Amino acid sequence: MERIAALSTGTKLMLGSGALLFVDLFVTWQNVPQRFGGRFDVTASLDGWDRLGLVLGLVTLGFLTLVVVRETDAELSPDVPWNRITFALAAIAFAVAVLKNVTDANSAWGAYAGVVLAALVLVGAYLERDKPAPEPRAIERGDWKPRVRGAEGPTSNGSTSRTGSGEPEARPTEPASRW
Repeated sequence: MERIAALSTGTKLMLGSGALLFVDLFVTWQNVPQRFGGRFDVTASLDGWDRLGLVLGLVTLGFLTLVVVRETDAELSPDVPWNRITFALAAIAFAVAVLKNVTDANSAWGAYAGVVLAALVLVGAYLERDKPAPEPRAIERGDWKPRVRGAEGPTSNGSTSRTGSGEPEARPTEPASRW
């Protein structure tokens, strides 16, 4: 809980509205009336997963992944403009949500909620535009050597020994068997 409280307002807005936008793609985005025979009128409820919805879902997943990776202690290149990439993905998500809402006939409440959520994602990315770039970590250099585990086993005189030094014992080689 403390880790969430430590996040900035823009990051909280991006994560929350981005996750809700992805979930919103599963609710009804269109109510298409259909007539059967000449007597019955039926309304077909369509979710947000059509061609543009798939693009919106993939952009949203990529955006959420980038935001989560930036907030963890992952080592990112300081040469890449991560703030601009985040903002561009948020702008693409908003543009696709608006385009999908405009081109779909008989839009339902889920389509309008998707546009609002995509706008909130864009606002969160705008608030984070001045976030400092990740600092490269200093590489710790030292006299690191791999640890050699001591082997227990019978020695040539029949007693069991355990080597405590860093050097492994020399063992007689046996011919390799095929099976």
